[in-house]
Order: sequence, then structure tokens, then C-alpha cells
Amino acid sequence: MTAPSPAPATHRVPSGAAMDRTLPPTRRVAWRIVLPALALASAAALAWWRPSRLQTIHTPQLAVVHAGEFRDELALRARVEPMRSVQLDAPEAGRVEAVLAHDGDKVGAGAPLYRLHSPEQEQLLMQRGAEVAQQMANVSVQRSAQAERLAQNRRELAQLQAAQQQAEADHQRQQQLAAAGFVSPAALEQAERQQRLATQLLEQARHDQRVEADTQQQSLDEMARAVRGLQRGLDLLGRSRERLLQRAPIAGQLSGFQLQVGASVKPGDRLGRIDDPAGGLQLAADVDEFYLPRLHAGQVATSANGELALAQTLPQVQGGKVRVLLRWPGNAQPPAGLRPGQAVDLRLQLDKPAPALLLAEGPGVQATLYVRDGHELHRRQVQLGRRAAGQVEVVAGLQAGDEVLISQPPSEAERFALP
Repeated sequence: MTAPSPAPATHRVPSGAAMDRTLPPTRRVAWRIVLPALALASAAALAWWRPSRLQTIHTPQLAVVHAGEFRDELALRARVEPMRSVQLDAPEAGRVEAVLAHDGDKVGAGAPLYRLHSPEQEQLLMQRGAEVAQQMANVSVQRSAQAERLAQNRRELAQLQAAQQQAEADHQRQQQLAAAGFVSPAALEQAERQQRLATQLLEQARHDQRVEADTQQQSLDEMARAVRGLQRGLDLLGRSRERLLQRAPIAGQLSGFQLQVGASVKPGDRLGRIDDPAGGLQLAADVDEFYLPRLHAGQVATSANGELALAQTLPQVQGGKVRVLLRWPGNAQPPAGLRPGQAVDLRLQLDKPAPALLLAEGPGVQATLYVRDGHELHRRQVQLGRRAAGQVEVVAGLQAGDEVLISQPPSEAERFALP
């Protein structure tokens, strides 16, 4: 027998226990120093990053609140206008055939300005003339027929009168013969009937002729009235034809008259105006309808050409504007250099000046404003008053020296950062 083989040797995995060693205890004093330092660094970093989280206004428009005198007035751009002028409107439709005056000319009353040509009016005039001629011819025919009928009636009436006289004479003769016994009663009765018939026919003819004559005369009168109406219409067309030549209604200077030969106009077209320089000058300006309740006659306006007074407010609102007329008070005369159409800058005083806190006008000047605090703008509720001439009256919420954002803020945030 063979001897058993020896058992294999066992291999042990190293545990590393021989490499472990005890470390010295940690010092708590070091952590007490490090932790406060980290907290300070975090606070500094937070403080450094906080402004960057605010929205920055890169081009702010700022204004300072200051104490001053609030002048409740409006800055207006007025135009010089004559106090007496006449608008030239086209009275008829047509094509401009000739221009007899030009813009800026001084014309006298009745002077020709332009002449129109209207083919439609010429055709209508010819048509109405033909109608009048036709109706007048019809009247002539009717009058001729009436004259002929009257002559015939007179002849018939004469014949009936002769027959009635003959019957009456026969009746009288029969009466005499019957009285002498030469004619029978029957013959006398026949003569009486003939006499009564002749008389009746004569009276009936007279009545019928009167009725016929009245009827014919009424018909002729109606036709005559129709002819007169057509004649009046023809006269009106003739006068409208005369209006194709437009004349100056008053003496003065032409303004805004830009007609050209060949241009077409229709009734009501504004062609220009005539200014009477002897009537004086006034200023006309457009004012926002917001100020309409505060406008009244007598308010003073100042300009480089002296003081004026508000004379009249035209309440018709057009495009959000009302028109005001200003004149020099009393016997004051406008400067000699002013001409109609010239522009004049003026300030209309709505109320007397008064001390107040003032802020420049801007799109951001509302009930909520942004006031500067260092490098930031803080939102604040304020109370604003009147606005005039680019200034806003501050009633509450601000004080003199405050710097305010007057441009439009980018949003409605509570704060903004300045660049």
C-alpha cells in the first residue's frame, strides 16, 4: 500500500491589523475658529451677490423734487387768424375752366375769381328750355282752339236767338189771328210750344257755353301756371349758370386759394377764404379736452407779442381737442409784423401762481413712484396734484431733495438697481 499524501498547507489572508495605529484625539479649539470664519465668508458672499439679483435700470431718467412756485398754465402753439373772413365754398359742380385770381391777391368785392364749366348743367338747361317751349306751344294751341270754339258758340247762339225771335213772332201773330177767328186753337197751341222750345234751347245753349268757357279757361290757367313754374325753374338754372363764375363776396386778401385749371369741384368744396385785414387779428389754438371745464373767458395768456385774453371757447371736440380764440384786450393792436397763418407760442394762465413742491413731468410720474436710496430705487405711494407746463404738483409722499425716477419703469417691482 502506498502511504497517504500529506495535507496541503493552509493560506491565510492578511487582515491588516498589524498596520492599524491609534490616532491622537482631534482638537475642538480648531473647529471653534473655522466655523465663525466660514459664516463670515458666506455672509460676505451673500451681501456681494444680493444687488445682482435686482433688475437694473441702465438708462434711468431722474429728477429732484424742489420747492418752487407752481404756475398753473398751458403751453400752446397758436395761429394768427383774421377776425373777419369769408370762406369760399364751391356753389356748383363743374370743371375749372379759368382761374382769374391767385393766392395772396388783394381783390375787391365782386371781383371774378374763377369760372367753371358744367356739361350736365348745359344739358339740363337745354332740356328745361325745350320743356318750357313745348308747354308754351301747347298753351297757344289751347288758346287758339278756345278762340275757335268761342266763335262757333257765338254763331250757334246767334242762330238760336234768331230762331227764338222767329218763334216768338209767330206766336204773337197766331194769337192775333186766333183772336180774329182765322186760326184754330190747335194752331195757336203749336205756336206756343214752338216759342217755349226756342226759348228753352236758347237758355240751355247759353248755360252750356258758360260752363264750357269756364272749363276751358280753368284748363288754360292750369297750363299757364305750369308754364310759369317751368319758367321759374329755367330762371333758376340760368342763375346757377351765372354762379359758374364765382365772384369775391367781400374785399380782402385771398388765402389758401389753390385752384388749378382742369380741376373738378363739387358743391361744398372748401376752395379758400378771403381775409379782411381791416377787421383785426386774433389767435386760435387747440387745447386738450381735459382742460375744457377750466377754460373761461378773460383768462390771461402771455406771449412774445404781449398779453392776450381768452375771448371764446368753441366746445366742439374734434380729435380730442377744443378750439380757443384769444384777442388783444381793449384797444390794444396786434404787432405790425404778424400775418395770418403765422405761428405764435404762448402760455395760457388757468389759475394764480402758488408755492408748492414741484417735480418734472415724465411718463413714470404716477401715483406710484420710485425714489432713490443709495444705489437702489424703492417704490413709494405718493399723492400728486395739478400738472401744467411740464411740472407736477406734489401734495404728499415726497420732500424737497428726493430724487425720483420720472422715466417709465420696466416693471412693477418693489426695487430696482441703478447702474
